[in-house]
Amino acid sequence: MNKIGVIFSNLGTPEKPTPQALGRFLGEFLMDKHVIQMPTFFRALLVKGLIVPFRKGKSAKNYEKVWTQKGSPLLVETNKAAKKLQEKLGESYQVEVAMRYGEPNFDHVKKTLKDCDTVVFFPQYPHYAASSYLTSVEHFYKYFTKEKSKVVLPYFEHPAFINSYGKFLKEQEVPKNDEFLLMSFHGLPESHVIKDDPTGNHCLKTDNCCERASEEVLKTCYPAQCFRTAHLIAKELKLERNQYGVSFQSRLGRQKWLEPSTESRVIELAQSGVKKLSVICPGFSVDGLETLEEIELGMKEIFLKNGGETFRFIPCLNDNSHWIEACAKILEDTLSN
Repeated sequence: MNKIGVIFSNLGTPEKPTPQALGRFLGEFLMDKHVIQMPTFFRALLVKGLIVPFRKGKSAKNYEKVWTQKGSPLLVETNKAAKKLQEKLGESYQVEVAMRYGEPNFDHVKKTLKDCDTVVFFPQYPHYAASSYLTSVEHFYKYFTKEKSKVVLPYFEHPAFINSYGKFLKEQEVPKNDEFLLMSFHGLPESHVIKDDPTGNHCLKTDNCCERASEEVLKTCYPAQCFRTAHLIAKELKLERNQYGVSFQSRLGRQKWLEPSTESRVIELAQSGVKKLSVICPGFSVDGLETLEEIELGMKEIFLKNGGETFRFIPCLNDNSHWIEACAKILEDTLSN
């Protein structure tokens, strides 16, 4: 019986937490035209002349803080989730992991899935962004033909995804007592968001426009999709609007990025009298540098320093059984369309 191949794909990770390894990884990542959107010549000057030389050492130290005995947490957790999905789907499927940047790469999975009739690409990004989802899909199509493959669409409001998050958070007792719940999503430069606006005249021109986006705009509007996810998770938890908030993290460079930033929001909450704070990162499928170092370590320190008393970072879905069930359902829906 022919198998259906599934590529469980994430952004990628350096091989080691060293400046040399970070230099290679950052160079590949930041030279992507979808990540830094400027002409190749100027992007190369910026990345190779400024960002990589000055950032690789600091990034290596940050990775050291979260590196495990088994290696990069992002790769370890992605592999664990893929293994559980394989067990869930059974022998008629073949689940493989591939990273957009770094290892394991797409050359590897193309060889391992060569006997599959159909290959489903499952990028681990709930939300659409050119710098994550689009670049990954384009990269996939360099190795697999459209005739024999399918791609999972952004699942930011898929009932299985939302339901799995709701069940997971309820098990974690989120929020408990008088906690405020902050949902932190990866940030984007506003210029990226404006470029993806299909109407050409909607994006970021009115207050709270992302929370009132039309269905046409919602298809490619990253912040609108993030807000939709947040509202649906809040609905699952039966939260009032004053019990949760949305913010954007992981800024790079001097461009204007989506607001509010997670750091500024954490400071504001602490200084306004919020004593107990829980933070989740629904835009990340598994934990990595951005959640473990930036949020669990960095934001905790900032919250406590500004008057907060209890900070709780809630892990990503990782290989949680509810999420694996949701992945199977999302794959089923993708194959049926």
